[in-house]
Amino acid sequence: METLATTFIGPLAALTAALFWALATLLYSQAGSYLSAAQLNLVKGIVACPLLLLAGWFSGQLLQLQGNLATYLLLASGVIGITLGDTLYFAALRRLGPWHTMLLEYLAPPFAALLAWILLAQGMHWYEVAAALVIIAGIFVVISEKPRSAERVQLSVSGVAAGIGAALCQALGLVMSFHALQEFDMNPLNAALLRLLAGTLALNIALVLLKPSLIKSTRAALRHTSIPWLLTAIVMGTFLAIWLQQTAIAYINPGLAQTLLATAPLWLIPIQWLRGQPLSARSIIGALIAVSGIALLFGIQ
Repeated sequence: METLATTFIGPLAALTAALFWALATLLYSQAGSYLSAAQLNLVKGIVACPLLLLAGWFSGQLLQLQGNLATYLLLASGVIGITLGDTLYFAALRRLGPWHTMLLEYLAPPFAALLAWILLAQGMHWYEVAAALVIIAGIFVVISEKPRSAERVQLSVSGVAAGIGAALCQALGLVMSFHALQEFDMNPLNAALLRLLAGTLALNIALVLLKPSLIKSTRAALRHTSIPWLLTAIVMGTFLAIWLQQTAIAYINPGLAQTLLATAPLWLIPIQWLRGQPLSARSIIGALIAVSGIALLFGIQ
């Protein structure tokens, strides 16, 4: 029974994190767009770090820094995946819009699988590769369809570069976290806390050195932002999602974990339907393809 539970913890954690990211995406759009990419990244880290500290304290798993390789790997992965990766993602989102940004985001699963194979000699089983390809195909069908109301977005070189850079940073950060969790005695909550602390601290230092005016203007931008929507998005999309993300990669291969984490657009389909928006045949077909890939993964395991 314990082996069966362990088998499903990783995939379920990744899928739940994807659900929270989907909900957070909608909530961020409700909160307003007065915060820049760096400001939004900064605010979410400042809010989520104390929440992870409290969760660690109440659960008796509060972090104890030991100065080992795992600690340094997680700190570095936080700087790469959160400071750089999330800032580049938000920058791409502002330049390209959500649909093109999500298309570029699907470079992250193959990046993660390739990096894990090169750096850690971590290959994927044939059925994991097959399931991942089916899932990615289904997601691509869904997100390659633009909403009828969407305005035509002019693709920019800087936006495309930011999107590719975000996918690469997220994949590299995920692989580094995977190595730390697999090789050392580190629980997912502490890993999430270390990554977020490092990412937020590095972003603060970078802004102080490069653009201190951005920190000062953050308070003014928050006055024009819906604080309840923003806080709810941060709790779901950062505090809970990064905890679940670290839980997922503690149990499954980085390439597969990144594939399941990338299913956020699928969760948007029933959410939008519940909000009264009609579903297209293409989105339903794409969702069914991706779900069949997920079913293949769970069925074989």
